[in-house]
Amino acid sequence: ADMEQGGVRIDPAFLKKLSAKIDADFAAAAREIYEQAGEEFNINSPRQISHVLFDVLGLETQGLRKTAKGGVISTGAAELEKLKNAHPIVALILLYRELAKLKTTYVDVLPTLIDNTDGRIHTTFNQTVASTGRLSSSNPNLQNIPIMSVYGREIRKSFVAPQDFLFCSFDYSQIELRVAAH
Repeated sequence: ADMEQGGVRIDPAFLKKLSAKIDADFAAAAREIYEQAGEEFNINSPRQISHVLFDVLGLETQGLRKTAKGGVISTGAAELEKLKNAHPIVALILLYRELAKLKTTYVDVLPTLIDNTDGRIHTTFNQTVASTGRLSSSNPNLQNIPIMSVYGREIRKSFVAPQDFLFCSFDYSQIELRVAAH
């Protein structure tokens, strides 16, 4: 309850700059995708991506899953990961999707969630939702900020500690198993 009430500070100016950088990288990725494809198409359309990858560029489809609806070759992230080394366009499409997700889920949304009374974001910690007994977070889920990508690490930099305080990170890796073993 104290953590929920205390909230966490973010730097909206930092996120605004990051948003502009992502916009530029997003546009550059789109241009490169069109160049690699030899044509412009809707990058947000799985059907059009499938057409470009498999009909236009002739990438191998063996081992790839077909969609239940329409029976076309899936262009989901898992399937594209299998094709990552087949053509440079695949990595660009994955980057394009990552940038879109980060921008619309975190970079542009977090500043809108700042409480006007104290300038902080207040999440809800759920004590009885996760079957493992761990806390989960919602509205917004601040435990799900990406870290594996360059942009994910940049988003995390927007969380700022108050003056004379520090953020510390503690990873209780496999804590449940360790406690049970003990």
